[in-house]
Amino acid sequence: MSEIANKGDSIRKYLNKNWLFQSSDKVKIDPDIISTTNYIPKNWYLIDIPSTIINGLVSNGVYPDPYIELNLYNLPGFKKDIKENFSNFNKPNDSPFKKSWWFRKEFKLNKKLEDKQIWLEFKGINYSANIWLNGKRVANNDEIIGSYRRFFLNITPFIDYSDVNIIVLEIFSPLPDDLSITFIDWAPTPPDDNMGIWQPIVLYSTGQVSIKNVFVDTNLNLKNLKKVFLNIIFELINIHDKEIKVDIEIKIEDIFINKKIKLFPKEKRKVNLNHNNYSQLEVLNPRLWWPYSLGKPELYEMELRIRIDDIISDQKNILFGIRDIQSFINKNGSREFKINGKDFFVQGVAWTPDLMLRQSQKQDIIDIKFVKNLNMNTIRLEGKFATDYFWDLCDKEGIMVIAGWPCCSYWEKWNNWKEKDINIANKSLRSQLYRLRNHPSLLVWFYGSDNPPPEHIERVYLTSLNELYKKIPKISNASNKSSKLQGETGVKMSGPYSYVPPIYWYTKERPGSAFGFNTETCPDTCIPPIESLTKIFPKGKLVVGSKKWNFHCGLKPFDNTKLIQKAIVNRYGKFNNIEDFAKTAQILGYETWRAMYEAYSRNFPNSTGIIGWMLNSPWPSLIWQLYDYFQNSNGAYFGAKKACESLHIQYSYDDNSIWVINRTNNNKKNLEITVKIYNRDFILKESFIQHIDINQHSRLCVLTIPYIKDLTNLYFINLTIIENLSIISRNFYWLTKDFDSFSGTDTFYHSIIDKYADMSELRNLPKTKITYDYKITKNTHTSQIEIYANNSQDNLAFFLRFIVYKKTKNDFIAPIYWTDNCISILPHEKIKIYGKLPSIFSKKEIDVKISGWNL
Repeated sequence: MSEIANKGDSIRKYLNKNWLFQSSDKVKIDPDIISTTNYIPKNWYLIDIPSTIINGLVSNGVYPDPYIELNLYNLPGFKKDIKENFSNFNKPNDSPFKKSWWFRKEFKLNKKLEDKQIWLEFKGINYSANIWLNGKRVANNDEIIGSYRRFFLNITPFIDYSDVNIIVLEIFSPLPDDLSITFIDWAPTPPDDNMGIWQPIVLYSTGQVSIKNVFVDTNLNLKNLKKVFLNIIFELINIHDKEIKVDIEIKIEDIFINKKIKLFPKEKRKVNLNHNNYSQLEVLNPRLWWPYSLGKPELYEMELRIRIDDIISDQKNILFGIRDIQSFINKNGSREFKINGKDFFVQGVAWTPDLMLRQSQKQDIIDIKFVKNLNMNTIRLEGKFATDYFWDLCDKEGIMVIAGWPCCSYWEKWNNWKEKDINIANKSLRSQLYRLRNHPSLLVWFYGSDNPPPEHIERVYLTSLNELYKKIPKISNASNKSSKLQGETGVKMSGPYSYVPPIYWYTKERPGSAFGFNTETCPDTCIPPIESLTKIFPKGKLVVGSKKWNFHCGLKPFDNTKLIQKAIVNRYGKFNNIEDFAKTAQILGYETWRAMYEAYSRNFPNSTGIIGWMLNSPWPSLIWQLYDYFQNSNGAYFGAKKACESLHIQYSYDDNSIWVINRTNNNKKNLEITVKIYNRDFILKESFIQHIDINQHSRLCVLTIPYIKDLTNLYFINLTIIENLSIISRNFYWLTKDFDSFSGTDTFYHSIIDKYADMSELRNLPKTKITYDYKITKNTHTSQIEIYANNSQDNLAFFLRFIVYKKTKNDFIAPIYWTDNCISILPHEKIKIYGKLPSIFSKKEIDVKISGWNL
């Protein structure tokens, strides 16, 4: 039981600690009794929310860690025979999660609150619930229904200020014909289908008038960005059955507004304050919110208070940003965005929460830090809208977010929808718009996913979107399928989702190549490094393609790594063991993820955006991730990071051209560009030096490498940008004269390769030796490692991966935010890389190891 802290004569508190839960199959007692002090819980489980049932049972030791080996597969109720999207199938008849489950919580309230209105806000229940308080039912599961809806209950009539209050929820899991949360084909789903309280519950008080749905709408003058009109919108609810006079007070820094209004009994009124009535809402020289790649993400805070007879009845503090988003289809047919009038090339990744929907502010911080370390500017959320803290971080850090509904489930089975489904879908949309519209990080809303909704559903969605957030760009789906009301999308969802070689992204005939706006695509090849694989599979011998290996892939057709295995064998030669496979997979992932981002970035405005699939995984996975469940970055991560660096030099696989991409906010003058081509034995065959100027946020073709006589089939290119005598960009390629080629057959996840480039000579590179040292710099809560590496030999040191271990546990340290890794060091070359460590370490506590191709 918890005593809830009060602030004066008001309260606002997360009601998240010390809940009890148990199956209704085990506790067959009337909830009118369970929700009173007469009932003494026995053999219930203790959990903090947010939590799903499976997470609660795992936390209580009922089940082993479901993320290791085949533990998830062996849980009771797991859908063992299902190889497709789990949400489309019913639970087995013997599943313990077909029954409802109870959640029970005790709390006290101070008697000083007796003259207040007491509210509960439920931010997310999956999927529906009956709710009791102190022996009385306060809501039914035909009204508390929908994973994405938020519910506000006035519980004032049911509160007991003299004793303990007891709230009980009876929660029902989603069925295949419910508009619920789904992990689609990304991963197997826990057997409870994530039933539970998956977002926080807030207990709060107001006076007789409450505030809801506050929105600060901004209208920026794009001619000079020197003026903005603020439009403040909110709802006032008079709970009282009498007429009430209220004073509205608004403060935004040095802006003050006071307004008196009269509310009728039980009235709910929408209030709109704008510059036509309040000149102070015309703001000159505003601080603009920018994506961090374009500027500083400035935020304002608004304080909104409602007073009745000089006593605060309710108040809201809202953070908002002043920014303008324009979205249009350009002359190339590609969806383009401008932020505050500036071109915004979407360079992003898709994000997922934990498979059991566990929440962690620490993990949210890690994810956003990884995005910025990658130099990405956008995150896509497909049907998993993250925590409020996550969105606040995106606002603070200047990360744009694409949000929208999920695919491949009941969300897209519109022909089966009944009127109640349309109602739930629309109320879900409205809940999320109320929640998200003050976040300047929201870039666009997809109100369909893989497909556009039919006209009657589209009209319902657009009505709510235009009413609640008219300015936000809204697109009918994430593919190139036109809709009845909005027409063409200007985006595509053409795949691929599994291995393709680097040349794919430059081959115009391939559907996923670098044209248009690709809302989700990747070459996969995201195998974790070997030290992570041993954490996922700690028992027995690990065999690529075994049952437990494939179980940690996705669902059909992504339920194995056969295409990656085939590519490794055909490009790099047969692998000898699991360690060799994992090492080679890092190289394979690096080169093709790098090529994907480089190709799309080069081709602007013919290509205007790309979302890599994905940033992370919901559990220990072998697919679709740039860092694994243990926060360990893979080769694909460093290839993508290399491609997206702020000032970048790159090679084009299609025409041998060399390009410089300037993603900074500065024009660059007199940059020295060097291009060096080496034979297989690392004899220099050709060298080019040029000096260039390049404007901010632009791209420039520097030169095209000509035909080089007597070049070996395997050869290398080293590219550098030198500014003020320092190398500020370095990019190293291993290539063959015989490129990969395609059969001409494309599926949505793969293009069939009829000839692979033969990189197997890399296995015969002469051995070399690297000497290195490192130092640690301690900060307040973290450390930085600085590694100096020297190749004093005459041979190339190919694809070195630096790993930092704790000496005492012999376990790798993660996350580490590297400036570079997975690097090749030329003969007689010295390099220096940095990594930000997650906590404070001394040099004697850590060890640095190198995984190298030819060490």
